[in-house]
Amino acid sequence: SMEEMRRMLQHPLAVAVGECGLDFNRNFSSKSEQRRAFRYQLTLALELNMPLFLHEREAHEEFIQIIDEQLAEERELRGRDLSLPPAVVHCFTGVKKEALCYIDRGYYIGFTGTICKEERGRTLRDIIPELPLEKLMVETDAPFMGFKGRKPSEPADCVDVARKLSEVIKVPFSTVCKTTTMNAMECFGINK
Repeated sequence: SMEEMRRMLQHPLAVAVGECGLDFNRNFSSKSEQRRAFRYQLTLALELNMPLFLHEREAHEEFIQIIDEQLAEERELRGRDLSLPPAVVHCFTGVKKEALCYIDRGYYIGFTGTICKEERGRTLRDIIPELPLEKLMVETDAPFMGFKGRKPSEPADCVDVARKLSEVIKVPFSTVCKTTTMNAMECFGINK
């Protein structure tokens, strides 16, 4: 329940609200249920001033619309200007226009082992060089999104995602590791 989520977010190890958002590909929940939950989770992140771990698949326009509407509603309710806390759109599988939209809004973008897959990752590898490293994160979406000829994936596979990112943007592996780690620490408010 939403109240249970609020309670869980009080735990000292909780660093973000989410994974939350819209997934119109699989529709494990109805679109109306997804919309309602997303709105509540955005409100919760604003109320608690916690980062957001966002998920969007085949729902970009409505995803942005809900964020904008919820921010406007919260501004009106609170009588002051508000901005979204730090956010990462994780497991990005969209197109260049969407990636640039998220970056223009100040969001981070998380890439998984999909970028390591020859065919499936080609579109993502084509757009990555046009994105600022300072807005990228590496992840695995463990245990999902296996990419090394096996399932499931595991957190240790982030090294391979970072290696592929390094290759694609032609930046030293150590720089990619340092920058993406700092991005995650900044987004989630994790101290060194």
